[in-house]
Amino acid sequence: MTTRRQRPISLKTTDRSMLDAQKRRYELSTGQKTEWGTFLGTMVLLGLAAAGVYGRARARHQSAQSVDVECCECGGPFLMAVPAGTGRAVQVTCPHCGSELVVDLGASQ
Repeated sequence: MTTRRQRPISLKTTDRSMLDAQKRRYELSTGQKTEWGTFLGTMVLLGLAAAGVYGRARARHQSAQSVDVECCECGGPFLMAVPAGTGRAVQVTCPHCGSELVVDLGASQ
């Protein structure tokens, strides 16, 4: 079975230049070289949290395998497992109140 190739997203030259510049800025700021899909996925989650679609939860006391999270809606704390290879932004549901949250793992470092 062959793997299907992703279809390219058509962009205007000015949009592509702006996205390239923002991706470079992100990589310089974080010190992480990311693939386009990872970069866009992270920015979408963080952008939706900033726009108020999701709550932005606080990540505290991050270790290699887990992070303590505080829900921005109910204030309830919970422990979240962080498997190797997890991206910077993760969408989760608060186990206390059921709110949909985005946890920014980069903000706790």
